Amino acid sequence: MKNPTEIKEELNKYADLVGSIRILSAVSISAANDAASYSRKLTQDYEKIGRLGERCREILRETLFPIIRSDSDLSMEVIDVLQDFCDLLLDPPSGEELDLFLLFEVSERLLREPLLIQDKNKYAKQLNIHISSCYSNINRVSRVTIDKDIPDHYIKDGLRAAKIACDMLYDRELYLSLSDDGKSHLLRAARFYSALYDTFYFTDEDNVLRFQALKDSIKLSEDPFYTDNTPNYNWVLHKLRSIEHMGQLTERGNRWGMTLDCCKEICSYLNVLKEAHDSDPETVQKILPEFHYELILLRNNYFAKNIGVQEYRSELMKLYNKYENNGYDMYSVQINILIPSEYLATIQDEELTPELKENLLIIYKHIINYILHSVNMDAFNFMQEYLIGFLEEFIEIPGEMTFKDMGLYCLAALHPPTYVHSLQVAEIGKCIASHLMKKKPKIFLEQFGYTSAEEVQANADKILDHIYNCGLCHDFGKITMIDSIFIYGRDLLDREFSIIRMHTLMGEKMLKKYDSTRSYAPEALLHHVWYNAKGGYPGADDKTGLKSLVSSNILEAADCIDAATDRIGRSYSKGKSLDDVIREFKKGSGTRYAPYVVDLFSDSDVISDIKAILDNGRKENYKKAYNMLHEV
Repeated sequence: MKNPTEIKEELNKYADLVGSIRILSAVSISAANDAASYSRKLTQDYEKIGRLGERCREILRETLFPIIRSDSDLSMEVIDVLQDFCDLLLDPPSGEELDLFLLFEVSERLLREPLLIQDKNKYAKQLNIHISSCYSNINRVSRVTIDKDIPDHYIKDGLRAAKIACDMLYDRELYLSLSDDGKSHLLRAARFYSALYDTFYFTDEDNVLRFQALKDSIKLSEDPFYTDNTPNYNWVLHKLRSIEHMGQLTERGNRWGMTLDCCKEICSYLNVLKEAHDSDPETVQKILPEFHYELILLRNNYFAKNIGVQEYRSELMKLYNKYENNGYDMYSVQINILIPSEYLATIQDEELTPELKENLLIIYKHIINYILHSVNMDAFNFMQEYLIGFLEEFIEIPGEMTFKDMGLYCLAALHPPTYVHSLQVAEIGKCIASHLMKKKPKIFLEQFGYTSAEEVQANADKILDHIYNCGLCHDFGKITMIDSIFIYGRDLLDREFSIIRMHTLMGEKMLKKYDSTRSYAPEALLHHVWYNAKGGYPGADDKTGLKSLVSSNILEAADCIDAATDRIGRSYSKGKSLDDVIREFKKGSGTRYAPYVVDLFSDSDVISDIKAILDNGRKENYKKAYNMLHEV
């Protein structure tokens, strides 16, 4: 094992490299003069990502993993280095959390270390770090709203750490023995751990526990034992932050289902916040911006039934227009995306009036403009969190704005290479289907409900349009997990790979909700299921026996062709030739790939058409991406 100084240098280097990779993976349009230079810049940056990633893997393989995956006791010097590394990942100079899954692994290992447990101050710090690590990972994986087991691991581990921290906090003799820093870590843990319940899989019992945890946190600021024995702690911040967290319990249309009585009680606590604001607005504004304070009061008064829905909507729009800005910190994201989500949540079951349509179109245009200029923002994790919340509340305006439109804008904003990949898969899929329709039109009979080859060919445009749009939407599930797609600096951990595999299920769920995309949901679900239904996902592991469709067989081939040959958006993985891909298709014919698709690649016209899409088509699609980002 390397000595502590060497370990520290290597881990600091890793954090620097991961931060650089994060920036390189999202090329700003300001770095390019036109679409051609934009593509060149992407290629150059992703090639650099490949080189940096190799160095990251070396650091993990030779320095970090031998330490955290060993059962040997660690020295206090190494523990100190690992704690500093946790701090660096959780709160880097850039402000954007880095490599949260890796952070969890390091923190989990430290909490098992006997020498750390004996040092109560360092242990208190690590418990606080672990709670934050668990929350950040819960926040990340809970966007994938199709399996409660995904966040459960982090919830249980975070609550276990929180219980230990609270037991230490309420052991008054132990508390008095701690340093000011040790006490502060326990107090912050007691204030913050209620956020561990922040998932889509809540129960009434969870709501009660969460609310009680915040009330207990407020009581600490009113208990002379704690205030007298921790005089250097910021008790005003502690109390007002606890009340702020209470106000957030009804966020995004009261999605956690806080009861009317609970909402009324929250309002009584918010009166304390209001009194503090009225008497000393400058102090309160240092803790939370004016907009956030106003939004919390407004929303909770609505759910406490102190104001009606029309007044609430009107006041939300006033707030939205009053504070509209182009910043990209956490609160700017909330102004530009959270307020619209709250507005949308009030009209889910109503018929759209002309006034509501007008307001929604204004909101949608503002959001599109905002997210398309968000590349390399400082609060990407908040952007993704609130954007997913907005998409959950999204309401289609037929003829004006569909979910397909908004989903494509989100892909372009969050990860242009995935947006271009979607365009490529759509075009390659349509190309394959067109050739297949000429050679074997009867292949399409069962799926599309036709009775003859002639009927298939008479409806060729309709079938090709369907497959093209399925290609555009096939990866919409990845919108919920783009930060996992960003993991270029190391190999995916098992838990990350499991989450990425769920993009098919998540895509199906998202697409089924809306009129404009419902018919594309089966292809989103099935585009990684093998032709023989014995491999791929979902279906192989969960034994659901999902059977592939003609369209999904076509799209799986199109997806593989583009992903394997991409030297721009995926240039960190070198890229293969089309001939290499076709050889793999032939090896997998009848198992992974449909024989009738593989047979097409014996036709020189098919090869020529696909090569044109891979070359000129990809360039044109990056041009589309650039123009979309540049012109809005």
